Parts: sequence; structure tokens; C-alpha cells
Amino acid sequence: MAFRSDYHDLVRRDVLPLVPANAGAVLDFGGGRGATSAALCAQGRATRAVLLDQVAEHRLPGVDGEAVDFDDHAALEDALVRNGPFDTILALDVLEHLKDPWRTVHALDRAMTDQGTMIISVPNMSAWEVVAPLLLRGRFDYEDAGIRDRTHLRWFTRHSAIALATCSGLKLQAVQANIGRRKGRYFNAATFGLLERFTAMQYVIAVKKESTR
Repeated sequence: MAFRSDYHDLVRRDVLPLVPANAGAVLDFGGGRGATSAALCAQGRATRAVLLDQVAEHRLPGVDGEAVDFDDHAALEDALVRNGPFDTILALDVLEHLKDPWRTVHALDRAMTDQGTMIISVPNMSAWEVVAPLLLRGRFDYEDAGIRDRTHLRWFTRHSAIALATCSGLKLQAVQANIGRRKGRYFNAATFGLLERFTAMQYVIAVKKESTR
């Protein structure tokens, strides 16, 4: 992906509450310029920020890192060994772009400390804005951004997103549904969250390594 400041400078403030208070060494995997990990350092919650991203040469001051092709698993493993281990790993809006995100989660797991935490976020394929055109018009039109981003290679629902996050044996800690639009938030509240699978635009999932494994 080419560098875009409007996209790669984004701090994922919705994710910050799920990050441990003492995040330690943080890997910002596919994090653009490392804005979210840099924010954690600025808050005194992270001792080190490391960015692995194809546009890592644009990383923010104070963020370590390097450019890596995530689909080259040998190169990725080497980069994780060189820069790790990590207490916290952020893999936000990146896994859906990869050919084998399950293998990537296993690699990230191996790069974590014994009490490490990983937080992933992926778009929700069962969102109403995807389901409705399919049901009513038989349409699935790719877009330049959003759930139907034309660069997405993998698709997830709540269930399969949790399965991805825990595929290496990490323990589920939290699942957060991001309800993007005002109408969606109102509808979700009115239905007491029973139809969340249609109103959620994205799922954020926190998992943790258990030292007894």
C-alpha cells in the first residue's frame, strides 16, 4: 500500500482501553507510521514502540522498526526475532490483507513474552451494509476503503474473527464491537445488542498468552 498520511497517521483511540496499563514493549504490526504505539509511549504506558509495516520508512520519531513484506513469512519471522520479544502486539486492520493471517498470528504469538497481550481488529463481513445489497440486489461491490476494500483478501464475522485471534492457543480476553454510524448505534441500542452482528462495522479482539502453556 502506498503511503497516505490521512490513513497511516491514525491513532486507534478505540483500542487504547483494551491495551494493558503497562504495555511494555509494543509491536505495531501493520501500523502505518506507528501512531498508536507512539501514543502509548507518550502516555507513559509503553517502554518501546516497534513498527513493522511496508511504509515503515515513514515511521514517527521515537518509533523503531523496519519495512517487511508480511506475506514473506521467513522475512517476517526474522524481523520478529530481531526486534522482539514484545509484551503487547497490535495487529489493527492488517490481517484481512494477508494471504495467510492464521500463520501470521502463530508467528506473532511466538514473538510475545509469557504474559503478552495481542489485540487485533478486522472488518465485520456480516454488517448490514454488506448483507443487505447481497440479499436485496445480489451485489457485492468493492470499494477503495471500508469493509469491502478491494485490497482485502480475507473476510471475517465475529465467530471467525475470534477463531483467528485464538488459533495459536491464546486466551480470549475481550471482544469489542465498533458500531460505526449513528443509525447503527441507535439500532443496536434499541435492539439491546441482539442484532450486533449486523450493526458492527468492525470487531476488536484482545487475547493473552498464558505462561503455563
